[in-house]
Amino acid sequence: MRACLLLALALLVGCDAAVPAPAVVLAPVITQAVVADVVTPAQDAAATVIVPAAVALRESVQAALPVQDAQAEPSAPALSDAGLAHIVRWEITSEARYSRNLTHPVWPGGASGITWCIGYDGGHQTARTIRADWRAHAQVDRLAQTSGIVGTAARRALPQFRDITTAYQPCLGVFQAASAPTYMRATERAYGTALRDQPQGVIDALFGNTYNRGGSMVGSRNREKRVIRDDCLPAHDRACVAAQLRAMKRLWPDVPGLQARRESEARMAEEG
Repeated sequence: MRACLLLALALLVGCDAAVPAPAVVLAPVITQAVVADVVTPAQDAAATVIVPAAVALRESVQAALPVQDAQAEPSAPALSDAGLAHIVRWEITSEARYSRNLTHPVWPGGASGITWCIGYDGGHQTARTIRADWRAHAQVDRLAQTSGIVGTAARRALPQFRDITTAYQPCLGVFQAASAPTYMRATERAYGTALRDQPQGVIDALFGNTYNRGGSMVGSRNREKRVIRDDCLPAHDRACVAAQLRAMKRLWPDVPGLQARRESEARMAEEG
């Protein structure tokens, strides 16, 4: 049984490598740019097959193994208040704007699933995880039904969930209790344990970048991330980190919103 579980986990890693985790972005002003960055139509089509299979595999693994507490790693870095403010700014702009326009689920496009709160993508979560994260939500069972639905399937399914409302404070609570620890672990997996010894501004900047872009280190689009991991962090050089974050602007020459987001991350890193 243990060997089967290890094989399942290995297959899951392979799926993640083939289809990078989508950048989690709610702000409509940059949604199209993020979709262009993450997927092509061909990748979208592949995601509608691969992501549900990967989610189903994770569901089976979770059913066989104890679910790890998202907050059970006290030695992992923590997101600061400034880092949280950065995420809120770039994902939903403000509490007021969220309350006016973003309390209902959306489909950001591409390989994304049905998404609500601060970029919580139900399509890429297992039903078990959604039920755990949103157990206090009155519509938790319906939210769990979004599990594994991505791409054009999510676009078609969205009307079934558009009536669900999630207020800002519960949304923020789930982000802090579940999403932030999960993405911080993803950030540490991407950059290694050297992340723990960096100034808080660097930790916050790389968390924000990973939350937006994912943790993949593969290919030319991620070369700046590899420089940060291999050169900047071992040298404890926050200026180097900031320079590489700014260098990422090459990926979006005509998208002011994403260029500004990279600049915001670079300034956090510089300020320490």
